[in-house]
Amino acid sequence: MARYLVLFLLFSAAWESVSARRAPSCRDVAQMISPCMAYLEGRAMVPYGPCCGGMAALNRTALTGPDRATVCGCLKGIAPRLPLINLTRAADLPRACGVSLNVIISPSDDCNR
Repeated sequence: MARYLVLFLLFSAAWESVSARRAPSCRDVAQMISPCMAYLEGRAMVPYGPCCGGMAALNRTALTGPDRATVCGCLKGIAPRLPLINLTRAADLPRACGVSLNVIISPSDDCNR
């Protein structure tokens, strides 16, 4: 009986952590990419540690299609407010960090696909 109780508790805890996960907010997305500004604006030749750490964190939060659509929408909303961003560098940023983001960083991307 105790073994079943332990299994039930483990399953319940795992289910709660899965159901409690949410898509990142635009504020979260902005915080994750903010260390990348020097690279995106051409002031750094390569993205450095905190930038790539932010990209990896962004990748871990954009797991589902709706999550990726949310992140895409946030990036599209942020981009016009940052006129110094080099769009080629923005599109290349995940690859430069060795991250497969599954979200195209481009103001012209269709976030619904």
